[in-house]
Amino acid sequence: MKDEKSVIGEVISFVKEAMLEHESGHGWSHIERVVRMALHIRESEGRGERLTVELGALLHDVGDHKFRAHDGPAEIRRLLERLGVDSKVTDEVVRINENISFSKGRRPDSAGIEFRIVQDADRLDAIGAIGIARAFSYGGFSGNEIYDPRISIADPPLLAGTGSKSASTIHHFYDKLLLLKDLMNTPTGRRLAEERHDYMVRYLERFFMEWNTGSM
Repeated sequence: MKDEKSVIGEVISFVKEAMLEHESGHGWSHIERVVRMALHIRESEGRGERLTVELGALLHDVGDHKFRAHDGPAEIRRLLERLGVDSKVTDEVVRINENISFSKGRRPDSAGIEFRIVQDADRLDAIGAIGIARAFSYGGFSGNEIYDPRISIADPPLLAGTGSKSASTIHHFYDKLLLLKDLMNTPTGRRLAEERHDYMVRYLERFFMEWNTGSM
């Protein structure tokens, strides 16, 4: 294998190119935040192989079906094999990419600590102030209404694993974002999620106050 610094550098170049297809909330800045958070969680937990965590975080969104349907796991495997990355590391990075999405609705029973760390880091970027910004960025990109008051918040089913689209961006908070706090894998992830979750709750309270005042 090339030295780790060279491997990371080549993977970064690959990911930056792949992220050009994504809207800004799912672009390179998202990847950078997830990498930083994953490494922070790893250090805080004192567990996890660093290279696997870093590569898993860098490559977790390659092949995202929301932007372009292609075989992300196969592309990742070819890349890491070309770079001479250990087969066990490669297998785990591919497993992270295949299973990390909330829409998959699952965490493999065999998932290692590296998977759990990267999944927590990705989910943390979906909540709090950044998560709110990302939700509305993607909502605009995909043509979602900000909010549709004709559809009760209680109406939509849990959408994990269904491939369904939320009725509006505000509904997306209830379909997914407000659920993430209780799905964290690590003590560090759970601790960090609490504050971000509470911020979203306060935001939604304010949103509905202003929405309802504006309709008077």
